Amino acid sequence: MKSTILAATLLGAVAVASAGMPLAAGSSYRFESATVLPSTNTDWDYLAFDAARSYLFIARRGDGLTVFDVKSNKVVANVAGTKGANGVLLLPHFDRAYVVNTDGTMTTIQLSTLTLIKWEKLDEAGLNAIVYEPTTQEMHAITALRPKTSTYITLDPRTGKVLRRTNFDSTKMDTPVSDEKGAMFAPMRDRNVLNKLNAKDLSIQQTWPLAPCEQPVAVEYDHSANRIYIGCRGAKPVFVVVDPSSGKVTASLPIGQGVDGMVMDHERHLIMTTSGTDANMAVIRHAGPDKYELVENISTRPMVRVLAMDPSTKKLYSVTAGYSVPAPDAGKQPPPVFHPDSFTVLSYAPVQPTPPRDEEKHVH
Repeated sequence: MKSTILAATLLGAVAVASAGMPLAAGSSYRFESATVLPSTNTDWDYLAFDAARSYLFIARRGDGLTVFDVKSNKVVANVAGTKGANGVLLLPHFDRAYVVNTDGTMTTIQLSTLTLIKWEKLDEAGLNAIVYEPTTQEMHAITALRPKTSTYITLDPRTGKVLRRTNFDSTKMDTPVSDEKGAMFAPMRDRNVLNKLNAKDLSIQQTWPLAPCEQPVAVEYDHSANRIYIGCRGAKPVFVVVDPSSGKVTASLPIGQGVDGMVMDHERHLIMTTSGTDANMAVIRHAGPDKYELVENISTRPMVRVLAMDPSTKKLYSVTAGYSVPAPDAGKQPPPVFHPDSFTVLSYAPVQPTPPRDEEKHVH
């Protein structure tokens, strides 16, 4: 594994250098810290970052929602009523945080105090994610893997009241993004397509195939470039760029296996994706209209797949844990077994430009 990761990192660096693009200082990240937390044999999913307080919200399926202060590297709270936490949404303008759980429940939290407001059943099976759509001022809880039909449960963000349910012909729909102009873009992982939805009623306006993308998972919208970015799994995982006016794939770059997280640094025109199977983070630069270049692949740790960014410091945060992979049973691979008290919060800091030496300042 280590040699594979090192090889991927070196290949990424060679590819960038051969393209004539130097690894510019300030354009990448390096490992900063690892903080181990008490834990059971728990899995995890989404992260959310509270920039006002520098708090990282971590949805831990076994241990519930953990709030971690990234400045002190200490746990602020383990929030009650969130066992099975899978997705988390922070809405500071409503003083609310919403957590969707693996048992089909949703937990409403007062964000300022991190205290429980209510816990309620939304669906009979698990929920995967929850998102806010600003033009309609509605939020959508999204069901987890289903045999046939995925459901968006639309709610009032002020009260948590269910407004309506919309079904889609898909076994797995991942988190959508809004263009903040009346459209949402929703990936269907099982069908390798991207749907353009009317934000008002979630009706499908367009359906676009995403080749060479298979299993679209992580999706972001770059408003300055007017492009959709998608991290794709499949046999040949890629990062693809989509024109939201036509659905055309305008650029594609290879990334690591097991992608799940993606964040954007708009000021430095960088996109980062994390891939848990290959244990690496791809740093991609938006270099011009529909021109995207790999800066480098950074070695992380196995299972580092989700990602959050502090918009003020540009630091990146992810999580992982120690685990064992049981031997196959009757030809089927059991899920990994996570080790108690090994859950770890990782931070990666942006590389700062090196100031010139005194003698270099006078060289013309």
